[in-house]
Amino acid sequence: MENTKKLPVTILTGFLGVGKTTFLNHILQENKNVRYAIIENEFGEQGIDGELVVHSDETIVELNNGCLCCTLNDNLYDILNELFDRREEFDEIIIEATGVADPTGLAQPFIAHPMVKKQFPLRGIVCLVDSLMIEEHLRETEEAKGQVAFCDVLLINKTDLVVEEQVDFLVEKLQQINPIAKIMLGNKNDFPSINFDQKNSKMEEIFLQTNPLISGVEEDQFPIQKPHSHHHHEHTKEINSQTFIFDKPFDPASLDRHLFVYLMFQSAGLYRMKGLFWIEGSDDQYLAQSVGKQLDFEVYRPWKPGETRKSMVVFIGKNLQREGLEKLLNRCLSKEMQNHFK
Repeated sequence: MENTKKLPVTILTGFLGVGKTTFLNHILQENKNVRYAIIENEFGEQGIDGELVVHSDETIVELNNGCLCCTLNDNLYDILNELFDRREEFDEIIIEATGVADPTGLAQPFIAHPMVKKQFPLRGIVCLVDSLMIEEHLRETEEAKGQVAFCDVLLINKTDLVVEEQVDFLVEKLQQINPIAKIMLGNKNDFPSINFDQKNSKMEEIFLQTNPLISGVEEDQFPIQKPHSHHHHEHTKEINSQTFIFDKPFDPASLDRHLFVYLMFQSAGLYRMKGLFWIEGSDDQYLAQSVGKQLDFEVYRPWKPGETRKSMVVFIGKNLQREGLEKLLNRCLSKEMQNHFK
């Protein structure tokens, strides 16, 4: 089935009160010629954010019976089916999640469902943080930790309310938590432009191709069905990141198998795994990404002529043990490289 019109998706996350709706208004004002379909959601019976958004021709789809990640199985798939049928009416989709949403569950259909990935390519996840409150949010709430860890762009908001030294401190702290996110600064009077087409994310062009190595949902047309499983929040305490760089190729079957087993049985406390891999015998670089216990593994781009081939893998989670992760990855290297580490 060929469809010429696709609707790129941007997800806005961030804890309660960080300024997501104000930033959304900025996006709408800055891009008046773009026809947005906006999925708003409020935690509680009565939603109000839809009333705060500057209206032009945007469609507000408000989910007000719980945080969006927990209503995925109830109505987001229905909304995507409707937007697919009306795709000629819109150019892009913006999803503004409630402040207590878990971004892992929110992003899952756009990462792991083949038809959703094809027709609704995920441009990226933008997380807003409050420069006055982020330290307290990280210290006291699990949701804020997950939001910071699972995003592509971190926008430090309300920078006009703190001194420059505090901003520098927050940049360093957030980089330690999520080293693969691009960090940007802004306030309600001076928000930055976030254009994913300009490749300003450190690991950009996310999840745009069908998974070539791991079978997923077998649907190949719309309307798509709701999944049978349901996402649940996982609460963790402290997060850290571990980054690995390898200058040797990986065996694809071994990488698939070991990462699958790790995610299924040993990944308690893991927020995110994301890596760009040099695969033995392939002229393509591969992108691997975990969402919950599910692994997505796909072609990222061809290696450029003369480009130095290497792999970079980042794990973000609770009390991650570097030695164990390094051993796991070493076991996934090509057979020749595995013998080297014995």
